[in-house]
Amino acid sequence: MSLDVAINLNSLKLVKEELGNTLAHASTEFEAFLANDDEPAHAEQALTAIQQVAGTFRLLEFPGAALLADEMATTLSALIDGKIKSNEAVLGAITHNLFVLPRYIEYIGIRKAALPSLLIPYINELRMVRKDALLPEYHFVGFEVSASPDLGEGDPQLSLLFNSIARLRHMYQVGFLGLISEKRPSPYFAQLILRALSRVDAMLVGHQGRELWYLAKGFASCWAASPLEPTLNRKRILSAIEGQFRQLLAKGEEALSQDNAQLKKDLLFIIANTDTDDACVQAIKQAYALPAMTMSNAQLAEQRERMYGPSLDTMESVVKVIKEEIRHTKDILEIASQNHAIQPDDHQSLQELVTRIADTLSMLNLSGPRALLQQELEHIKSWSQQSDGGESAAFHNTADTLLFIEGALSSLERREITVDELNNAGDDTRKKIIAESHLAEAQRVVLEEAEAGIALSKRAISSYVESNFDAGHIANIAVTLNTVRGGLLVLNYSRAAAILKSCGAFIDSHIHNKNASAHRHQLLETLADALISMEYYLGEVASGHKVNDKILSVAEESLAALGFEVEAVS
Repeated sequence: MSLDVAINLNSLKLVKEELGNTLAHASTEFEAFLANDDEPAHAEQALTAIQQVAGTFRLLEFPGAALLADEMATTLSALIDGKIKSNEAVLGAITHNLFVLPRYIEYIGIRKAALPSLLIPYINELRMVRKDALLPEYHFVGFEVSASPDLGEGDPQLSLLFNSIARLRHMYQVGFLGLISEKRPSPYFAQLILRALSRVDAMLVGHQGRELWYLAKGFASCWAASPLEPTLNRKRILSAIEGQFRQLLAKGEEALSQDNAQLKKDLLFIIANTDTDDACVQAIKQAYALPAMTMSNAQLAEQRERMYGPSLDTMESVVKVIKEEIRHTKDILEIASQNHAIQPDDHQSLQELVTRIADTLSMLNLSGPRALLQQELEHIKSWSQQSDGGESAAFHNTADTLLFIEGALSSLERREITVDELNNAGDDTRKKIIAESHLAEAQRVVLEEAEAGIALSKRAISSYVESNFDAGHIANIAVTLNTVRGGLLVLNYSRAAAILKSCGAFIDSHIHNKNASAHRHQLLETLADALISMEYYLGEVASGHKVNDKILSVAEESLAALGFEVEAVS
């Protein structure tokens, strides 16, 4: 199934200049209205121009562009007539789309095909400020699903479900809020959502009300496998799923008989449009005979970025490349320092790497760090003229410069310093950034060991289950977790350390509790919730993101459900 729409490029060429001029006039008039909103004539002039553009696109049969222009006209008309209040959201939506539409015209001219689905998020931005219903992602596509597959037999665990639904709902909420509230959310939030939905789905196997939860799990699997754009539609879907948790909590089994046909269709379209080898996603595609799509969600997002211009994610990717090249240069310098000389091949590679890093820094407008690196490059070039191929002190000086740049890029990512501040950084600022980089490296080592310890504990629990509960597999978990706990205490993550203490206490108790056999699977699943939450938390810390402590609340609630309350930390 294709998302493209064939267009007549010759017709577009004939009117492209006129369209551009009309949109520019609309923008100018609307800006004049923003400057003096007591004078509605400017808004009316802008409205007339936008309506003219919409009519032209309808004649050209460009459905996406025509609808976007219509939505802009409807919103502006409602503003002029006083049907909606003038506020930042309304004015921002109109201004934003006066910027988007000309870019879309350029985009389809280059691509030689229209892609109306590209405009759904922008159309919905306008509909939202008018409080109109959002258009589904498949609005421009004839997407229908007729299959109603058999999802398999089993014994639903309703009693267990309703006993744990409040905790699982909170787990979902933490992930949900993380995804919608952060500009660049951590992938751990999607994993948290998937964990909660997987647990609900597993307890509903064999129940006629399972289908929605199975599809929701597939939707979460898509997000976990390849982060989806957090568009208005997808935020609405996430909110609707949270509403289903709320219904389960309030109405019990009655909530499982509700008709959610529209939500199911929304979920199925996103699943059909996601390119991943995830087993759950593939099973859903096969069971519902979903059509193969010519463009995935990720590719659509890439096309939207090309149309709109580079995003924060693109900038982050550039920084990631620079850091990787800095790592290679540091490896070369370390070998040279150990040998008290640099080999000719390494010397050539080092010059090429440093030149490439300097050129990339200029793309980010980091003139200060680039100038420092160019100075170092001159020193590096002189090494081959020295008798020993460069002295150890010179290697260390270059390494310090690279360490400063690496630390500076990390500070930029965390929004701790601005580009201007970095370009004007003096010696004291540089020394501070280098010192923080050394500290960050030590913290990274501790956190890597902590993550490895938790991963080892999870594998041990899996082996314990697969061996029909041979306690030898989990005998050392408490020791491992205690070691991890010590590292976290050194870094002053006391609350996380207290959680691991309770995890270790549960394991010790479980080994010696001869009466736990009947409920082992459920107990271990709940412990896994706590360990996975800790894994997510440590990942957040290690990635330098602002840590969401609500993740720890999920772990604490899981341990409380096991009867091992976490000690309060002052």
